[in-house]
Amino acid sequence: MSTLIKRNTAIPCRKTRTYSTVVDWQQDIDVVIYEGEKPTIEGNNKLGEFIISGIERARAGEPKVDVTFALDANGILNVSARDQVTGAEANATIKAEKGRLSQDDIDRMVADAEKYRAQDAELSQKTAYKTALEEAVFTAQSKVSADDTEGMTMLEDMMDFLELDADDATMEDLK
Repeated sequence: MSTLIKRNTAIPCRKTRTYSTVVDWQQDIDVVIYEGEKPTIEGNNKLGEFIISGIERARAGEPKVDVTFALDANGILNVSARDQVTGAEANATIKAEKGRLSQDDIDRMVADAEKYRAQDAELSQKTAYKTALEEAVFTAQSKVSADDTEGMTMLEDMMDFLELDADDATMEDLK
């Protein structure tokens, strides 16, 4: 999860970020749109979602999909995704009155975000570290010779740890 438009950003505004796949040969990406102050989906308000299909069929991390958030002066959010290679596109429009939070809900979420800022920062750091480790393992797997069974086994064990146990591990365990 990542933040494209931060709170108190002047509108109208337009922000784009490039994302990739997390699984080899993945051809669809779920784009889920939230509003809120937390760095994870828990505690945020889901506004909508869509799937972009037909993305480049390649190893994890290779396809590039540009996701653009355009917020107009009327509070209407247009979210679009486009694969840089295949040109596949998908989008969603979220209107200001549908599924939005009340001012009391927003104030509560802001207060909770301030209250749990240290925990959220640690979780964000851990998530970034885990993602970097996964990318390093993917890169290493693509470079290790198929004849190097010891190396491949070690990398597979590391990926198993990252997929199954890393969420419960401490930063020290990850390091």
